[in-house]
Amino acid sequence: MASRTPTSRPSGPARRVVSGAAGAARTLVRAARRDPAGPTDPWATGAALQPTVRRAGSLLALTVIGFLVLGVLVPLAVLLGIGVATGSDVAGWLLALVLALLVAFGVWVFRRVRTLTRPAPVTLDAAAPPEEWTLLETFRQHERRLPSPARPALQSAVQATREALRVTSGGTLTRDAFDARQAAREDLPELLMAWQSGPRRPEDLTRELQLIETRMRQVTRAQAAAQDREAQARRRYLSGKLRPDPADTDPPV
Repeated sequence: MASRTPTSRPSGPARRVVSGAAGAARTLVRAARRDPAGPTDPWATGAALQPTVRRAGSLLALTVIGFLVLGVLVPLAVLLGIGVATGSDVAGWLLALVLALLVAFGVWVFRRVRTLTRPAPVTLDAAAPPEEWTLLETFRQHERRLPSPARPALQSAVQATREALRVTSGGTLTRDAFDARQAAREDLPELLMAWQSGPRRPEDLTRELQLIETRMRQVTRAQAAAQDREAQARRRYLSGKLRPDPADTDPPV
């Protein structure tokens, strides 16, 4: 009975090295292919810094991949070039394949670099009032410059102002609508610019931001109450209009 020759398999440390290298390669490729221009929430804390961090990580991964690929393909092309010089046809075909791979890799790297260096777009809801752009610009400009104790107050004030702008947009210019637009266009930017221009205590800034937030919450609640009253009045009107006339329901004599 013929004996089978055992198939040689890599040892435990060798398998771990190979699997680790493959995992690292997959991680680098995923990082290099990550698109920093994908949709993100522009109102999230640190949203202005997220695309920059993603771009830096993708460019670093792309650089590492480039060095690895060039470190393998360029010496291989040199060796195959020597083989072509000695008259080997197989070396010529392999050299053409390696050069094609180098060209394809260069095109891919060029496209990825162009995508990564393109500025990420900032999008808002199509129904957002124009003051939201000013509010978002103010928020993105100052969120990383404020001290840590004041950042939650800025986040809350901006969110309250955004809600007040949305519930008062599209209607008449009432006192609530005026206050919401004034907070987005002047109150918040001037307050934050005053903080940047001179040393002030974080407690004072937090207190003033909380005042803006309180007023914007009042605007939102007032608009919600007004809409609720309008809905109740509409229901009463329709109920009275569509209620059947008792004379029409009496049976004929």
